[in-house]
Amino acid sequence: PPQPPPAPMYSGDKLVPENFAACKRVPKLPPNPGVPRAYATKLADERALPTLLSMLSELMRLQIRSKDDKNARARRRLVMGLREVARGIRAHKVKMVVMANNLDQYGAIDSKLEEILELARAENLPVLFELNKRKLGKSLGKSIKVSVV
Repeated sequence: PPQPPPAPMYSGDKLVPENFAACKRVPKLPPNPGVPRAYATKLADERALPTLLSMLSELMRLQIRSKDDKNARARRRLVMGLREVARGIRAHKVKMVVMANNLDQYGAIDSKLEEILELARAENLPVLFELNKRKLGKSLGKSIKVSVV
């Protein structure tokens, strides 16, 4: 039997258009419990974490400086995001991948994650899973969560 039309949605006393109301009705993803996922293997050496944090912040500082200083060589030292990192690996520009160990379990994200891991394996790139999304963003001086650098 055909589904009955959904009840109209209101914001205060105004009727929300159906195309926006449909977006609101999409079920929410369950929150990530913050535990590392199965793909994430951490390094045994605890000295790796401070080194990684300082390296990321220094690379971000150099990237910002190259944008501001006209004498510095303008080049991307960091690429952020699943799509950009995959593109960088394919172009042989990426030297190392730092991936959050708590990416959301979601079909599109998981397929991109597998693609990045496969590309990194093929290019023989080191992949680190030392940080979660929040710490990865914070190490780059961003106020947002970052999945992969």
